[in-house]
Amino acid sequence: MIRTGRVVSAMDGQIEVCFNRPEACDHCGGCTGQKHKTLVTMQGDAPLGSLVDVEMPARQVFKASVLAYAVPMALLIIGLAIGIWVFKNERLAALLGIGCMALSWGILHLTEKKLQQKKAWRPHIVSVHEEGEK
Repeated sequence: MIRTGRVVSAMDGQIEVCFNRPEACDHCGGCTGQKHKTLVTMQGDAPLGSLVDVEMPARQVFKASVLAYAVPMALLIIGLAIGIWVFKNERLAALLGIGCMALSWGILHLTEKKLQQKKAWRPHIVSVHEEGEK
């Protein structure tokens, strides 16, 4: 997946790129920051204010989506099922399901830093455009 963004900060081989979020992302709220903009920090070298094409490999985008959405949902359902089976009480089952989902988010938060250190999971610059080129 290749997206185009503008370099808003550049220092010591690190750049911060601002992307306009696609309309499909507006309802999610998963990203932090402004409603229609996303900032990503990455290794690279590009002039301040330039447009850059940034790639995140499609396989990693799919894997990240599964980790962020499918795994917590699966643990919610598993927690609900176990809660109904063990407690035979809907409120306790709901609490267990929510607890399992929260646990998956906690584990994801802890593993996120390790994944970001792996080169395959990092976005990288494909090309830098001259001012007014794109």
